[in-house]
Amino acid sequence: MKKTTLSLFRGYRGLKPTDIALEHIVELIRHDADTAEHTRRYREFLSQGQKEAAGHEKSVCPCFAVAVRFGGGKCKEHIREWTHLCMADFDHIPPEQMEECIRRVREDRHTLLAYTTISGTGLRVVAAYDAARDYEPRSEQELHVLAFGRINHHYEALTGHPYDEKCKNATRLSGVAHDPDVFYNPEATTFLISRPKQTASAAKRKAADRQLARIVRTAERLLADEGIAYTEHHHNEYIMRMGYLLNAYGADREAATRWATERFADYDGDVEGILRSCYQHTEEHGTRSLGTRRKDADAAPGQGRVTVDDIEAFLNRQGRFRKNTVTGKYEFAPEGTNEFKDLTDREVNSMWRRLCKESGPARKTDVQTVIESDFVPLYNPFREYVDALPPWDGTTDHIGRLAAQVHVKEDGELFVRFFKKWLVAMLAALLEEETVNHEILVLIGRQGIYKTTWLNNLLPPALRRYFYLKSNSRNITRDDLLTLSEFALVCLEELDEMESKELNQLKALTTMRHVNERAAYARYKEMRPHIASFCGTSNNRQFLNDLSGNRRWMPFEVESIDSPYDHVPDYAEIFAQAYALTRNGFAYWLDDEEVKTLNRHNRQFEVPCLEQELILTHYRRPMEGETCIFVTNAQILARINVGLRQGLSTVKIGMVMSQAGFQQVRVAGKRGYRVVELTGDEIYRNQQAMGRFV
Repeated sequence: MKKTTLSLFRGYRGLKPTDIALEHIVELIRHDADTAEHTRRYREFLSQGQKEAAGHEKSVCPCFAVAVRFGGGKCKEHIREWTHLCMADFDHIPPEQMEECIRRVREDRHTLLAYTTISGTGLRVVAAYDAARDYEPRSEQELHVLAFGRINHHYEALTGHPYDEKCKNATRLSGVAHDPDVFYNPEATTFLISRPKQTASAAKRKAADRQLARIVRTAERLLADEGIAYTEHHHNEYIMRMGYLLNAYGADREAATRWATERFADYDGDVEGILRSCYQHTEEHGTRSLGTRRKDADAAPGQGRVTVDDIEAFLNRQGRFRKNTVTGKYEFAPEGTNEFKDLTDREVNSMWRRLCKESGPARKTDVQTVIESDFVPLYNPFREYVDALPPWDGTTDHIGRLAAQVHVKEDGELFVRFFKKWLVAMLAALLEEETVNHEILVLIGRQGIYKTTWLNNLLPPALRRYFYLKSNSRNITRDDLLTLSEFALVCLEELDEMESKELNQLKALTTMRHVNERAAYARYKEMRPHIASFCGTSNNRQFLNDLSGNRRWMPFEVESIDSPYDHVPDYAEIFAQAYALTRNGFAYWLDDEEVKTLNRHNRQFEVPCLEQELILTHYRRPMEGETCIFVTNAQILARINVGLRQGLSTVKIGMVMSQAGFQQVRVAGKRGYRVVELTGDEIYRNQQAMGRFV
């Protein structure tokens, strides 16, 4: 076999490939000390149930591309050459069967490389392939898909264990794991791939399927013309009408039943029973004729409905697909471009149209199903962004420089300190499912000083679409719950207009770990992690009105902000530092002392509380041994509410009395407090003293 060069990555998160000979990969598997240590630790962590630690060990192991060679990355657009090698992966092989599986694989003349995977319970096999002389594939992708099926079915039959279908993806990487007994045979026999020949029985079955497909299309048109659709509350009617038409056009009962159970798999009723009932009308079977009106629109002789492999090969020629795990949407970049946009229904319809013209009859639902399967890789924009960041130098405080653009009125050091914690917590919440940023950063100041603009520009341009500005902060809706799982940063404007109820709702949102809601146009509710961090702006200094505490808020009064347009942040360095801090144990949460500091800082932003002011005006705590009286909440309310038009809250009275340190007692079935009630003269003297003090 000729010398084979493959693309090696330093780890699963690596983006820069290195060309390396296959023989050197074999040596890595057999002798590399670091790989051996990672393999040992992975298996040890896994045996202890520490999946996260085990996953880290696996992620830092070298990995190599089997089917293709890359240049400058590891995505489809980075493919520069096909290796004509194919991977077969077998997981969860019982220990008592492992030795026999390895023996069979090694004795097979096609096996080029075989080694035990990092789990110790899997077997990875690599074999070479090429096109037979009588077969000219339309593309390397088509040849690879056929080779994958041929090679994996071969080894599945050989080992008696199912293969991993996901390895069909040509860009899939194979992780290196320590195996001192790795098998390598450079003289292995190459698989020769021919287009599968169609047998007589298969041809007959295909012809029957084509006939059924024609009948179904005709029946669907008739039902559509009659205004009958497969919609909610009309499922049973539609299936029954379809069954009568299939019978009338002479469709084979078994084939029709098989098609119906697959087509209406989401229906809770008895699809087979409905078809059975329809086909009991034997006198109607075959009484209708398809005729020749649609002949040209149907498949030509010998041409059947396109297969999944055909659809996958076609889609690969159209461009690149990915599923955004944050938005839940599928994205598409047409061939020859690198710009991904949300995939629209119009684009899917256009692809289906081109597929039908190129390859023959196809169902749009089949195209949609392939796109929504594991054929399309998952994509996390935040993970991809941080994986491409340069390493932090460990000393330069880029986050501090960013915070210095905001000039606050008091205690600039406190702002820098808390801003760094908030920003690092924001990144941690984006990357770690169990982490939620509990703090809300608020900038307070006059209009036109870049408050909202600066917050918007905290996200780099590549992630700017994940900034959400909520102008109507007084109304918390179900859609706002969904934003917690779809946006990185939610900015709340006009916080000073929010009432106590809305502020409490907002505080509850900040600590919610998961969102269990149904997105628009989705069928079911979905449990998704809370990734969003909160920030906000206000023109008024006093907006906090929760007597129970305001530790979730980080408000700062701003004098000015350096123009974000003239002072563009170095996003790569800022987030490289933040990412390094998340991995190095930086405490992005508040400890007890910091909570106390924040509470003291927040007092200047609290809305004056009438209950508190009136209670502290009319009462004081008794000193030890001093004569005092017992008063209830109702008695307190009756005294301090005289002449006031605004209603006072007994709940707030209780909170104020408790916070002010009044002793609560229960006497004769009544709850109240021990207080010293001040006379009018005492109140006046206190007011005079306070005036002189000021």
